[in-house]
Amino acid sequence: MENEEVKISTIGLNCPKPLIETRKALNKMQSGQILIVEGDHRVSLKEIPQAIKDSGDKILSVDDQDDKWVIKIKKVN
Repeated sequence: MENEEVKISTIGLNCPKPLIETRKALNKMQSGQILIVEGDHRVSLKEIPQAIKDSGDKILSVDDQDDKWVIKIKKVN
């Protein structure tokens, strides 16, 4: 199951929903799995990585495109 990717979309959702959906997905995952979060709410682009750092999980990448962003997170805890 390690390195298995889980993808969620938060496009169209505003704060705090993208962070809530990210946390719900991570809570269902096992250590080593990768979560890919796609969204378009600009505030969440900053909020999610900060919350992930605080949780102890690992940000693998943040891809900020014009109309959306994609954050890859590795579940550590």
